[in-house]
Order: sequence, then structure tokens, then C-alpha cells
Amino acid sequence: MKKSILALLSLFVLSCASHDKHNKRYHTKIDAKKLKKDVSYVQKRITNMHPDLYWYISKEDLNKKFDSLSNTLNEPLTPNEFFMKISPVVASVHQGHMSMGMLRLTSADSLKKKYKGSVDPLSNFEYEYLNDRLFIKRNNSKTDTILQTGTEIIDINGVKPADLFTKYRKTFTSDGYNQTAIPKFFARRVNSFYINELGFVDSIKMNVVCADTAFYYTAKRTFEKSKKERKALAKKALADKKNDTLKDTKIVQTDTLPKLSKEEQKIKKKALKKLAGQKYYKNEWFGYDSKTKTFSKQITYPVAQDSTVAVLKIRDFSKGRIKVYDTIFAELNKHNVQNLIIDLRGNPGGRLNEIHKLAQYLNDTTFVFIKPATITNRATFLNLYRGKSVASKILGTPFISIFSTIRGLRASRNEAGELQVPIKSSKIAEPKPLNYKNNIYVITDGMTFSAAAIISSHLKGRNRAIFVGDETGGTFNGTVAGIMPNVKLPNSKLVVRVGLMTIKPHEQTEKEGYGVMPDTYIKPTIDDFLNDKDPELDWILNQINPNRNALN
Repeated sequence: MKKSILALLSLFVLSCASHDKHNKRYHTKIDAKKLKKDVSYVQKRITNMHPDLYWYISKEDLNKKFDSLSNTLNEPLTPNEFFMKISPVVASVHQGHMSMGMLRLTSADSLKKKYKGSVDPLSNFEYEYLNDRLFIKRNNSKTDTILQTGTEIIDINGVKPADLFTKYRKTFTSDGYNQTAIPKFFARRVNSFYINELGFVDSIKMNVVCADTAFYYTAKRTFEKSKKERKALAKKALADKKNDTLKDTKIVQTDTLPKLSKEEQKIKKKALKKLAGQKYYKNEWFGYDSKTKTFSKQITYPVAQDSTVAVLKIRDFSKGRIKVYDTIFAELNKHNVQNLIIDLRGNPGGRLNEIHKLAQYLNDTTFVFIKPATITNRATFLNLYRGKSVASKILGTPFISIFSTIRGLRASRNEAGELQVPIKSSKIAEPKPLNYKNNIYVITDGMTFSAAAIISSHLKGRNRAIFVGDETGGTFNGTVAGIMPNVKLPNSKLVVRVGLMTIKPHEQTEKEGYGVMPDTYIKPTIDDFLNDKDPELDWILNQINPNRNALN
């Protein structure tokens, strides 16, 4: 047993790459012959793994792009220089889940302890990219609090956002021919693009405009507090608590309040425990994000003194418990909600079984949610090993082997010759007893992607909801995702993420490559964003009640 544990620990140590070695690779130019081998490797891997590689591009055109790339590689390049050449070819497949990542500089090995747990100066900001202008959408920093929502970034260390967009635009894609997702995707990735331009830095100089005032602001890297500092803070917190207790005691003595009996103390303790349990339940089930201080699922009632109109904001389908929909729809039923507004703006997707469960609450008859998933071959799930460390591969071998074998054996050919795997969501489903039968409005935008687009396709295809907003970033007819291993290139060490399963909603449309189109098109302006207006929600509320007076 001891020998086995030591062997596993050795594997974990070996799998941890040196920072200096990584940084050396970042700067080292790779011979053109090796780069050409990486091009062939990528082409072979995605051809063998991706089940719908030629959905939006012909095999002939894609092969030409790879051949053309190989022919232009006549001189050594650094990994990220190579990224700028190969990522546009991968992006030409027009599959948003299949993407490439760049190498990033890290701290030197000698400074590893200092920088452990530190946060890059850019990492606390979330952005909105509107009309070639970059704005701060959310500031999650505890120190750089001056830069609030609506602050426009003119440049960072002299690099303008529009120039950055022009440079990196061809390195990523949405699904199909959709364009509404592009500025949203750029806003989500702008930090990684800036980091590639600026390198590993402790501070950045931001040229910004806030409330019509232009100024420069220096954002700094934040560091984890040392043990000594954490102890000092804990000691201070304890002292403050004691002082508060003493103050409370004085107040009690002054007000001559009676001392609680043992029985009363037990009741109080039980009540506090219940409150703590309720808070834990809400955070766990509704998917609380401590960084952004938001919930993955949130119900609000936007019309004053009228709980028959409800907004269900779903920020993602990945956080929280799937069973939370039992609670959500019990509440909607309790309030006799007549108009349900499902807000899917900014939702990048998530779990297939979660949107399947949601669909069971939004239908009152049996339905089929998606088609069986398509894969390339029966051994495709063995690709789960790719991108894993040596230790992870060894520890995960029993699970991956059994899972891959069972999935592979269950696959069968359909009439078109495609190899399909039946999954729970592709079977006939029954609606839930508390299914919602009244009016549904769905708000979408370019970041309504992946699973969020699939549930939108389902509702749109069954004429179950009125759609308001912008075209979804995910296409109507499905996407390639499900399981997405990372493939590391042998020479450049760049990583390509590849989806292994084609997921298509049961409802389809004749127009390929575009998202779910809104019934009423509304795209917020810069003024709407800066003034915190919500024209999509306002339009829906006016449709529900043209004479409404008050909003909360």
C-alpha cells in the first residue's frame, strides 16, 4: 500500500510542470518541420473525433486550408505565433465549442510561492463590447472599486480594444454563420487576448472614461495574504466580536432585558441553525456564485403588487442543483403566475439533463426533446484520456474504460448511416405534474449559446413561447459538444478542445447555421446599457399590461 501511494505521489509531482520550463517554451521558436507535423496532427485528430466536421464547410475546402497553412510554414515560430496561424483554420469549421487556447506566461519558479493564488489585474472585470467599444459590465474586485459598470476602456497599456478585436477576430467562432455571438465571445475572452499582448504583469495602466470624465487608472495584481496577515485579521475579528458582545451586554443591562432561560437559548439556537440551513439550501440549490454575488437561477416579480408576472433569470445551466426546478415551479404555481418571462441572456449553456428537466415543466403533453447523439466511432469516448495528466489517466482508467465500452456498444447506425448513441433526453418524456401551462416569453441574445440555444429551439419549434431580443448565438438545429476533451499538440503544446457528440433538438428548421430568431427583435443601445435600461423586459411588460403603472 505504501509503495502504491508513493508511486501515485511521484506521478503527481512529475505531472506538475516547471514554471521556468513553461516560460522557456513560450519564448522558444519551433522549427517549421515540427509545426507542419502539428498541423497534420490537428487535422487528423479533429477528423477522427468530430462527428460533424463538415456541417458548415466542405471537406475539400477544409483540406485546402490545412494544406495552404502547411505550405506557408517556412520559418520557426513561437507557440503563440503559430496559434495566430492555425486557430483561424480551426475556427473556419464554424463550431463554437471547438476552440484553441494560447500559452500564457507565468511567474518564475523562484517566485512561485509569492504568486501562488494571486489574481491578474484584468481578471476581476467582465465586459460588454458594443459598437467597437469596450465597457466594464461588472467589477468583481475588492480593491479596484473605482471602475464600475459603464466605465469605457479606451486602451490598456496603449492597446485599444478595437485593434485587439481586429487582430484576434479570426481566432474564434460561433456556431454556424451566426454573428450575434461574436462581440459577446470577444468580451468573454478579451482578458486572455490582453494578457497575450501584455505578458505576465503586476499592474496595468488603463485609459478609461467614466461619467464623461477621462482619466488613467492603475489596476494592480492582488495577492493572497500570508499566514501572519491571516492570523492578525482573525485576531482582530475575534476582538471586534468580543467588543460587540460587550456593547450588547451593556445595552441589555441598560434596558434591563431579562436573561434568556436555557429553554429559550435552545429555541434561539435551533432557529439560528434553521436560518443557516435555509441559506445553505438556497446557495447550493440555486447556484450561488460568491465572486459575482449572483444566483444561477433567480425568480423575481417585476410588477409592483402583482406576483402573477414572474421573471425566471437563468444565468447558466451548469451551477446549482437540477432538482431546484421542483422548487421553482412549485412557487410559480403557488403564485398562480400567468405570464412567465424566462431570461436566457448571457447564458453560455451547461448540462443537457438540466434543460431536459426544464422542458418537462414547460410542456403539458409528452414530447421528445433531442435526437440521439451522433459520434464518429464506437471508441470515440476513449478520447476522454486526452489532455489528462499521467496521474489522472491512471486513476481514471477503470471509469473511462467501462464508460467508453458501454457507450460504444450501445451505439447503432441510423438510416443515414450515422452512428448514434441513445441518451435519456432522446426518449419520449412525460411532463411534470406541476407543469406550467400559461404564457411564456423568452429573452435571448448573442450569448444564449449551447444548452441555452437548444432549449430555445425546443420552445420555438413547438410554438410554446414568444421570443424577444436578439438571435441566439447557438444555432437552431444543434451543436457539437456533450463531452469535450482537450487535445495537446506534440510540438507547440497548444491545446484544441473538440466536441465528441452532435446534439440536435427534435424540432428542426430548414435554414441551417443560424440561431433561434426572435419574434420581436430588440437590441439594447449603448445608452440603454449605460443607463441600466432593459428594453426587452419593458416591451414584454407593456405587452402583458399596456396600462401598467409601477415597476419595482
